[in-house]
Amino acid sequence: MPLRKLTPLLLFLTLRAVTSGFAADGTAVLISGPMVADATTTSAKIWIETDRPAEFRVNYWTEPRLLFDPTVPEPISRGSVTARTADDFPHTGVAMLENLGAGRLVHYDIEVDGRPVRALSPQVFSLFPPQAPDRKHPDEPGNFTVAFGSCDFPARIPIQPIWAQVARRRPVAFLFLGDNNYMPDDPEAFSAPEDDVRHMMADNHRSLRSVGGLRDIMASTPCYAIWDDHDFGPGDSDRTFKRKEVGLEIFKRYWPNPRNGGDSPGVQHSFRVGDVEFFMLDDRFHRDPDEAPDRSTMLGSRQLQWLKDSLKASEATFKVIACGGTMLVDEGKETWQRYGSERDDFLKWMFAEGIDGVFFIAGDWHIGVLNRLNRPGFSYPLYELLSSNLAVKIIPRDRVELAEGTANNQWVSKRYTGYNFGVLRFTGERGGRSATLQIVDDTGEVQADLTLRESDLRAAGGKPKR
Repeated sequence: MPLRKLTPLLLFLTLRAVTSGFAADGTAVLISGPMVADATTTSAKIWIETDRPAEFRVNYWTEPRLLFDPTVPEPISRGSVTARTADDFPHTGVAMLENLGAGRLVHYDIEVDGRPVRALSPQVFSLFPPQAPDRKHPDEPGNFTVAFGSCDFPARIPIQPIWAQVARRRPVAFLFLGDNNYMPDDPEAFSAPEDDVRHMMADNHRSLRSVGGLRDIMASTPCYAIWDDHDFGPGDSDRTFKRKEVGLEIFKRYWPNPRNGGDSPGVQHSFRVGDVEFFMLDDRFHRDPDEAPDRSTMLGSRQLQWLKDSLKASEATFKVIACGGTMLVDEGKETWQRYGSERDDFLKWMFAEGIDGVFFIAGDWHIGVLNRLNRPGFSYPLYELLSSNLAVKIIPRDRVELAEGTANNQWVSKRYTGYNFGVLRFTGERGGRSATLQIVDDTGEVQADLTLRESDLRAAGGKPKR
């Protein structure tokens, strides 16, 4: 019907339906996503959210290209997967793409209730590298980059320049290490009816996915996430937070990570890229309150046991332990060492078991810095790359701090307070691998840089990986 023949009321309702994102005929529409998640060498999840329950289809074709290397002489392949978004709010859903060619480049598009959805971001991603991606060197694990960051406040900083620099590094995965959005800081805000709290939590998770640049990363890079206090609940939240079960459910709706690690509730999980395994920890769900006189655990016994079992079973060259807050720094309020002897007992166990190849990544502190912990009895020094302030703290560039680590003798780099993210670059031949740890700012300048050789992180009596 021509617009001039619509009554003013019908014209208003029609324009409102179009501009608000709701289909005028009542069919479902996409309101968030797509996001790539939980990838392997041959599979990946495609996540979306719709305004109401809906059937959706992911159509894809794979290009025989191995992690940015030249195309191999094989034909393309096509396929499609159908799935549904949840009947209850929030209406999120996951389509599982399986049995794809190892390490292939995957192009995809989406239909919701039979209608194609216009792509607003490049919808193409690489599967993880196979163990032998180069046919000329079939025994080599390949070179690749993983990026990470923490602390993103879209309501405060809706335009975020950092993501253009992340895209330039072409990471095979991006890890969100907590404070991925900022919920109300006042605990009283969570005293509202549960349904209102669910909607508030969902809106905070959804708002992150509307950020320009980040939306492109999510549509083209496998994403993984854990939480810290601000996306778990109010500031400094712990296991006593009365809405933690609701928060856990909503978090899992928006972050389709690999299956939860062990039998402990929480957001912990692990995954592997090439010869590197990542252990993503939950530092909030089991955390003792700060004011507890018998404060003794941050991770909880079951999660800690899962971590130990997983490390012992891992055959990865590098084992990267990720947490929302620092695990190595001895001083400060938000540190693992404040929880009895849990941290030191774990580190003692780790070296007694001869676990090699371990280093840490963390967030929360609104700085980018390299930390180190080395004590008598350690088989090798422990390093932690801490990256925070993706987009939470506005600092004029002429006031960005580049302080030397004099205030904290565990700093082994300058402390950078501007927008930043972490980069992990894994290179080299089998038995002589290296991990380069960097803090990169929003202009692309490297603010901290350290290369660890495989041999630098070898436990007593350890041998090179074969």
